[in-house]
Amino acid sequence: MTMQELMDRAELKDLVDTFSNLADVKDAASQGELFLPDGWLEFQLGFDGEIKKIEGREALVQAFAATINPCKAVYHINGQHTVTLHGDEAEGIAYCTATLVNNVDGKDIITSNYVRYSDLYTRVDGKWYIKRRRTTFLISDRHELNK
Repeated sequence: MTMQELMDRAELKDLVDTFSNLADVKDAASQGELFLPDGWLEFQLGFDGEIKKIEGREALVQAFAATINPCKAVYHINGQHTVTLHGDEAEGIAYCTATLVNNVDGKDIITSNYVRYSDLYTRVDGKWYIKRRRTTFLISDRHELNK
């Protein structure tokens, strides 16, 4: 493996981790900046569920904010991340546990989502961006916190 390949892999892992860290501090605008201006996100509930698509940076920011801003707490932890490099393009698979706490009818409800991201990345002017992300919710668990 070349030094450039090692650097690309590290930068892509940092991109994926930064996306999660920004969710945790509810910075949807900065999350959007990690995508190309015409980037898009697809999400799917389970392997056979309907796929929904959000296109463009502005729409992505609105969707991220609508998910994280109402939460009392947001917590992500990323696991394995594999990458296949093709010059200034790359494909990646990343796993994540995304945990959200919301107040519902006066109770703190915790939702833990076990997620698989299938990503396409593009390097523009020396910087990696997410071109496309498919979020597949493999498992979701929702219950009252501390119950």
